[in-house]
Order: sequence, then C-alpha cells, then structure tokens
Amino acid sequence: MEETGMFIYWDGYEIDGSETNYRITLPESVQLCEFVECFLSMPFIDKSIRPSVRVFKDIIDIDELLKMLPAGRFPRCEISVNCLHIEFLTPDLRSKLYASSARREPRETLAQGTENPCTAPVIQKYYDYGNMTIELCLQVPESNTVQPYDESKIRGYLNNLDLIREDNPKLYRVRFKAGPNFFYEYAILIMDYLLDHFPGLATWGGLDCAGGWTDGCTYAGSIYSHEKIQRPVTYSIKNTLKRITEYNIFRPCNSNFRGCWRVENTDGFYLINHEPVSSARMLKPLSFGEYVDLVNTVVANSSDSFKKICDTAVTIKLPFAEEFTDDPNIVRLLKQVCPEMEEAKRDELHCGYLAFTCIQDKPVYELRVHYVIKEYLLTLLELMESGKLEFIKPITYGRRHD
Repeated sequence: MEETGMFIYWDGYEIDGSETNYRITLPESVQLCEFVECFLSMPFIDKSIRPSVRVFKDIIDIDELLKMLPAGRFPRCEISVNCLHIEFLTPDLRSKLYASSARREPRETLAQGTENPCTAPVIQKYYDYGNMTIELCLQVPESNTVQPYDESKIRGYLNNLDLIREDNPKLYRVRFKAGPNFFYEYAILIMDYLLDHFPGLATWGGLDCAGGWTDGCTYAGSIYSHEKIQRPVTYSIKNTLKRITEYNIFRPCNSNFRGCWRVENTDGFYLINHEPVSSARMLKPLSFGEYVDLVNTVVANSSDSFKKICDTAVTIKLPFAEEFTDDPNIVRLLKQVCPEMEEAKRDELHCGYLAFTCIQDKPVYELRVHYVIKEYLLTLLELMESGKLEFIKPITYGRRHD
C-alpha cells in the first residue's frame, strides 16, 4: 500500500477511517469516579471546552454524571473531550509527544525529513468524531460481559490477565475510543498517563501485529505533515501581502473534502478558525482590505504567538510550475524541486496556510505547507527575492481584472 503521509500498515491493517478502541478493566481497588476524574484532568486536554456526556441521543451535564458514579448508578454513556493543539502544549509535553514517535512500528519516517514540523493551525472549538476528539465510554456493571481474547496476540503485554479471564460482572470496564485521523502520539500520551496513575489496570483491544497496544487503522493524522516557514514583514503587512500575491507565490483559496479535495480559487481570504456553518449558509471570505485590517489588529494585541497565528490563518494554494511558462527556465527550475505526485492529489498537496504573528515584537508572516512541497515553496520565495519573477506581475494583474 502506498504511504500517503503517515505510516504503512501491515498484516491486513489499513487506513480505512474506522475507530480504534482500548478496553480497560478496572480492578476492585479503583473506583470508577476516580478513574473518570483522572481522565478529565489529563494535562493535554482542552479545559476550555466543557466535556460532553452523551446518553444515546440525549446529553447530560458532566457534574450530574460525576454525582451518579460513586453510587454505581449511571447510564451507559460516552464522555467526549478534545486534546489541545500541539502548539498549546507545555514545552515538556510537546517534547514528550514528538519523542513518542520513536515507539511507533514501523518508524515515523517523516520525523527525519522535517526541520520545523507542524500541523494545520486549527483550534477545534467543538466536538467532532475523529481528529482531536476522544471518547471515554462507560458501561454499567450488569451489562459487562467477558470478552474473548487471543492469547497469541497478547504476548505478555497485559498487566493482569486474570481480570480478563474472570467472569465478574461487578468489575467496571470502560473503553477509550479514538476516531479517524486521530494522532498516534496523543494515544501514547493518554495510555501512558492512565497507566502511570493506575498501574494495576489491564487492557485489551487495539493490539497490533507486533504485540503492543499502539497500532490500529485509525492513525492517519501526522504531527509531521506540514513544514513551518517564517519570513519577516519588511515594510508593512499590507505591502508584504501585496508583494507575495502579485508575484503569484500563492493565491487565496477555499478547500474542503467531500469525497475528494475540492479547491476553489477566490478573490477573498477564508479564515480557517471560524464558527461551524451549515451547508445552507456559505462562509463569506474577507476582502484584501478587510484581511489586512484584521491582521494589523491581531498582531498589535497582547495574545501569544500561536493564538495570533490561529486568529489570522487562511487557506492558500501554491501555483503549479506551468503557470510560469513565459520563462521556460523558471518552469524547469520549479519542476526540478517539485516532487512527483498523482494528478488527483496536486490540489491537496499544493494547498497550505498563511498566517501572521510576532517574534520578539516584530511581525512575521508564516506559511505552513505539506512537507513534500517545502523545497518548491522555498524556491518560489528565493526567485521572488532575487527579482526573477518580475515578468509574472502583469499576468497576475491581468488575471485579477479578467
């Protein structure tokens, strides 16, 4: 199977968009309410979004559930929380997250090829199955049943096999569930955190072919998928934005995934961190002037650097080499640094993000692009800065007025 950005799975595993479950049996010494409170207190959980507790199609308050747990009378339910974006983690947690890639089998190959790895600058302000949302599923003891297990797959990993073998309906069993596109490294952090706090736990489910719990068909999201490239704002934000658009370094675009990637060039800038909108109400892009005013306001405020990035991040699309045909030498140079890619994936891989922030009180613009296209973007910037793209400006102006 072709590697498309994260890992190659083996022995029948594949990225098919399904979920991965980790089943946990609580020993008698561990109270369920204690376990849930530990889960909710994990330092990499976004505490700004109140946990959602779903009982079938209904929602109950998390405080109401926590009052039910000590008495052992609670409905079968799912508690949803979101993980913090990598760049909101503390430095020690961020280092631990990246270091955990070494525990992946097969190894994370992108880790060796990215100088400034990053992901999309998206803050998930709502619960969405998959991506950064995780669920803890609780079952009432009477509904627990002994799960069949294959000891040949377990290979000594479980801490307490007797808990699995024992037909004891009084033992609580919960499931930690991650949906499509969840990050492998976050699953490592979660399981390590729970096992550190409850060393007597036994787990089963989600076992991989190497005998560990860490694989499955879910982990299609990579914390190395994008490269971060920053450049100083030399004169003003308006001047910088005008310059990199008139030299066709990128165009504003709107991209979405509906069975396949659709990318639409636009005359306006689409902010990626916006409130969810229904299909009946289209998101309105910002004009050039509106976006410049927004960036100036955000850069001048006192928020931290990544918050500025999230507040100004818009979708962009890099040009294809063929768009510079007026200078065959430029086309030839760009094709030399552009990797081969399937035609159907060109739009996706040429899409990225533009944002503005401050470093040491000085404004910079930041481009985040897929790691495979990094050298292509750097070449475009070098051509612009060396004055070799002057011929493209009249073409760009003409296109805007067509």
